[in-house]
Amino acid sequence: MKYKPSLPEDNDNVSHDQPVREFVLLFSGITIFLLLVFWILGLFVDRAVDYISPEMEAMMFSSVGASASELEDGSDPRQAELQNMVDALQECTHLAYPLKVHLVDSDDANAMALPGGRIFVLNGLLDNVMSENGLSFVLAHELAHFKNRDHLRGMGRGIVFSTVAALMTGAGSNLTQLFTPTVGFSQAQYSQERESLADQQALQILGCYYGHVGGATEFFEAMKPDDKKRGNVLAHYFASHPEAVQRINNLHEMASTLNLAIGEVRPLPAILDAQE
Repeated sequence: MKYKPSLPEDNDNVSHDQPVREFVLLFSGITIFLLLVFWILGLFVDRAVDYISPEMEAMMFSSVGASASELEDGSDPRQAELQNMVDALQECTHLAYPLKVHLVDSDDANAMALPGGRIFVLNGLLDNVMSENGLSFVLAHELAHFKNRDHLRGMGRGIVFSTVAALMTGAGSNLTQLFTPTVGFSQAQYSQERESLADQQALQILGCYYGHVGGATEFFEAMKPDDKKRGNVLAHYFASHPEAVQRINNLHEMASTLNLAIGEVRPLPAILDAQE
């Protein structure tokens, strides 16, 4: 009989496990579990937001953004014009919400809805719209966020998700950093859905106020990158907003679905026109 060397079948010192396979299974299981937990907690946050009235919100968040607004003395005629535009557009939203517009001296092109009924318009936005309609769409988008209470939902979800992730894996631990993309992906996908919904409602507000949706894509046309500046495709899935080209295409599809006409735009009010 020829001798064939081999390891004993049962040996505590020899592992027959596959550590990589086990890690993948464990990581996948925990990721799916976290996504399920975040989904359930997100539903609770959304339900809780429904019970916060605009008056209660104003009391709770009266100091949010106060430091920035204190920099504005309210005498800037551009801020007054923006406030008039928001007040006029608000009539098409059936939104009983006291809103205050603040013009912030910043080169960034953006606008944001903050808790407490504040809309911050960054000065750079006025450099990237060419018509009153284009600016109105951006303002209507922020009005849609207030109507949907997205500013509260996003803040609530961010606090809850970060707290739960830290409690489950330990604040600042390597494990927390490992599962951070899971939290980021969950938040980003939800945020993109809310942004798309706000875009659709902003189209409807524009159609109500002007009778058409001309100029709706103006801001995104100005902000879309050229082919040489396109970033990582995967980064889109972790971004809080859909990319500009996608939003332009979506707006065209929405306008067609809602049977909203494209009409002639009005010139930007002279007081807001950076070219004047």
